[in-house]
Amino acid sequence: MGRSRLKNSKLDKTVLQKPPSPERPLKSPSSPETPQDLPTKALDRICIGFIFLLSMFIYLSTVYPSLPGGDSGELMVTAKEFGVAHPPGYPLFTILAKLVIFGLPCGSTAFRVNILSCILGSVTNALLGACLLKATKNVTVALIICAMTGFSRLFWIWNITGEVFSLNNALCMALFLVMYDFCLEEDTEKKLKLTYVLAILSGFAMTNQHTSSMFVMALICFVLSDLFDHGLITTHNVINLTIAGFSPMLLYLQLPLASYLRTARVTWGDHRTGEGFLFHFFRKDYGTLKLVKDDAEVDIWRNYSILTADLMRELTIPVLLLALFSTTAMIWRDHDRKFVCFLKTTLVLYTGFFCTFANITDVEGIYKGVLERFWLQASLPLVIMAGIGLQELIRLAKIRKTLMMPVAFLIIAARIHSNYGECDQSENYHVEQFGRHVLSQLPNNTILFTSGDLSTNTFRYLTIAENVRPDVDVLDLSFIGSRWYIPMLGHHMSTVKFPGIGYSPQAPWNSRLYNLEQFLDRNLPTRPVFVCLKPRAIDTVSLRKYKVLPFSFCSQFLPKGAIDPLIYGKQIPTPNLDKYLPPKTELFGDQTWENVLIHEYWDAVVKPGRWLWDAGENTRNVEKKKQLYLAAYEYLFRTKEQITTKINEGSLSPMSWNHTSYFSKYLGVQCRQLWVHTTGRSTVPGSQGAKYQECQRKHFTDYIESAAPLTRKLDKDFDNILMLLKNPGM
Repeated sequence: MGRSRLKNSKLDKTVLQKPPSPERPLKSPSSPETPQDLPTKALDRICIGFIFLLSMFIYLSTVYPSLPGGDSGELMVTAKEFGVAHPPGYPLFTILAKLVIFGLPCGSTAFRVNILSCILGSVTNALLGACLLKATKNVTVALIICAMTGFSRLFWIWNITGEVFSLNNALCMALFLVMYDFCLEEDTEKKLKLTYVLAILSGFAMTNQHTSSMFVMALICFVLSDLFDHGLITTHNVINLTIAGFSPMLLYLQLPLASYLRTARVTWGDHRTGEGFLFHFFRKDYGTLKLVKDDAEVDIWRNYSILTADLMRELTIPVLLLALFSTTAMIWRDHDRKFVCFLKTTLVLYTGFFCTFANITDVEGIYKGVLERFWLQASLPLVIMAGIGLQELIRLAKIRKTLMMPVAFLIIAARIHSNYGECDQSENYHVEQFGRHVLSQLPNNTILFTSGDLSTNTFRYLTIAENVRPDVDVLDLSFIGSRWYIPMLGHHMSTVKFPGIGYSPQAPWNSRLYNLEQFLDRNLPTRPVFVCLKPRAIDTVSLRKYKVLPFSFCSQFLPKGAIDPLIYGKQIPTPNLDKYLPPKTELFGDQTWENVLIHEYWDAVVKPGRWLWDAGENTRNVEKKKQLYLAAYEYLFRTKEQITTKINEGSLSPMSWNHTSYFSKYLGVQCRQLWVHTTGRSTVPGSQGAKYQECQRKHFTDYIESAAPLTRKLDKDFDNILMLLKNPGM
């Protein structure tokens, strides 16, 4: 009886043991291939190749043919000139972009760097596919997740734009791919070799975008813990791994080298000293742990809500649910549990850090676009987890792989079709056309002050990289106050006369610094001086001898008394809208630089009217005040009529907010100014005052009725205008 029970208990244990699932790889990645493995390996290679080639074809068919907005112009021209880009310098991207600029035989500088992003984006998709094939052993899962990721709007747009984000994605995905093999490898010698590969990749990642440090920190913790468990933590190994990790960062020698050569006409900072190098490396210009140069308080939960909403929109809710399901699947899927734990750690660490320190206060418009680019890196561990979750769902539902293949191709086609229209930039020349138009209007040998990424990077790119109007010297207002500006760039602008070592709006007259008026004293007699796009970014209030006159998108500095505002008001023409037309509003979202360009266009259209209004505000002579207000009203009225005609003809696209609303507000303000300041608020029927009061009522009513919901929310004057309509005698 005893022997019988023993046998039965052994039999019961054998029966109760869970048989190994055929889906689970029970051998390490380095185990020798068997003949049965060869067809699978060949299919995997075909799948990876298909993902890469399809991505390249789609990206190349929609790539920007010219200059995109934002930092692209700066990155492109610094690569061509071998200068230093904005902090932390991006030496790896600069070197790769320079190789592409001189290696590709055709196209503009911008087009060639955009092609580099297409290549890197396709590599990212292929690496994602390879990682999913290792983790799931399912081709359809790899195809579906790669389509949902690589052809999402956010990934697609940044994979066809000459920027650093596609390179960052490729490096981070390479880390995940090698980390998967590391987590499953049991052979200590091969595990150590994979550790060296991870160290080198981590070093390269840190030579591009410093947000990758969140992934690198998590990787270091997991790798050291694993090496400790395998008895591989020795002084020799630690020293060698440290050398391997820091060796790619020797690329940062490009920064001091560029500073010593001083050949670049666009660069940022002086890196010939350790202090200057570290100041740039740690992003002290912005604040090391800040996204932008702003001391505003960070709203962490708002950032998390924006992140969640953006990921739900870009990756779709099913992908996020699959990623969540993968964490549950780890209860029974134990062979790659450590890898999934690593993915979750990188996701939590990165999103927590970024949402804590992303200090952008205004998340509307272009700032929304600035913020959402950083969700690309957060998406990478999520989509790998989603692939693992999808594989477990297919296995539990017992769906045959052959049945999933048509579904995979259907999802690929649907994903491409749904985002192709918005992501197709193959005919987008808007930023470059804007830059060429502005530069073509400037007089010879102009000194051009700029403010903001749109104007600064566009004009510097065109004048240097494309040799458009090389006689124009572009001076960035955010740079000229820096002590490094003249030593690094002054010799490239030999005809610009700098009165001191640095610009300061409030510089004392007896200091080595200079203010705007001192600069104009030295340069205006020999060269015309302009500022684009926003004159408010430069200190014009303290000018005693000069004033700013509207000039298309720019403004011109002239001596006071050079032109009478009344003469200017009579001679000012209605803008010739046939010379330059802005992008069509319906084609671009609020977060795009093209939308910024649309706003700048309409601001330039109404700028002369507002200038005449300001001139009237600053005039004490009642009769002259009346004439200036009247000139401002007449300019705005005929401009509105011309624009309305163009829109009705279909040759001009309406603004993102109603153009009637936009002009009606300004026209109503002019009528009110005329009523208050020239008639003493007269309401006598038939008098001039009554006509101005009726004019005010009509235009303010048009504004209220046509204002879009966003206008009602953002315009601080909206409630005041409503009150004026209810109390017309105010």
